[in-house]
Amino acid sequence: MIKIKAEILCVGTELLVGEILNTNVQYISKKLADIGVDLYYQTTVGDNFKRIKECLKIAFNRVDLVITTGGLGPTMDDITKEVVADFFKEELELNEKYYDKIIERYKLRGFGEDISSGGKKEASIIKGSKLIENSIGLAPGFFFEKNNKKIIVLPGPPKELSHMIDNEVVTLLKEYSDDTLIMKTLEIKGIPKGKIDDTLKKYFLMSNPTVAPYAKEKCVHIRVAMKGSRNNIGSINIKIDKIINEIKGIYPQALEV
Repeated sequence: MIKIKAEILCVGTELLVGEILNTNVQYISKKLADIGVDLYYQTTVGDNFKRIKECLKIAFNRVDLVITTGGLGPTMDDITKEVVADFFKEELELNEKYYDKIIERYKLRGFGEDISSGGKKEASIIKGSKLIENSIGLAPGFFFEKNNKKIIVLPGPPKELSHMIDNEVVTLLKEYSDDTLIMKTLEIKGIPKGKIDDTLKKYFLMSNPTVAPYAKEKCVHIRVAMKGSRNNIGSINIKIDKIINEIKGIYPQALEV
């Protein structure tokens, strides 16, 4: 099975200026880890055509898969799919199913069929792409591949995005990975991170499983992680638990969190 490297590209000036918390990137990251897709980078960019395109260029020079969030609505600053189409030199086409959803939503709200000029834009996807259904909102997502470069384009609202990830994207990406990443964390209080670093040095030099310390307020977290086949989850847990128990032997106050 071909392994792919991924990058998340979050689009939205509101993210850059701190107007909203970017929970989407955390959600996607966890789901990619669960199915063993290697996430190497996370990028956030404002609603600017030139800068979004530059981010795509940089991303595809270093990864195989880009997942974008945001910028799929009907307004002038919603330009993600237009940039993606331009980057791949492809055209957008109207998805009639989603345009009908927009018409129906206007009727329900008492606006009749006087659809805004951005309605068709919102309901469009790249020609020849795979539709990713959005059963909650109005903007469809899509998966497109060209020259061995893959892109998944998703809307920004967290409820829509998480539903699409769970019901569409995870299944799609399992075709490219049969792995999983399992992580367990210990919390150690009363010991400075530098001391723990000295004591557990041999563990921190390991690879798969990996062991890493993270300074927290009034404690240190030790994360033990291992990647392997989803068919061998039991074996992965055994190896992780062995390390967990060894560290508990050194620091009896350590608690799993």
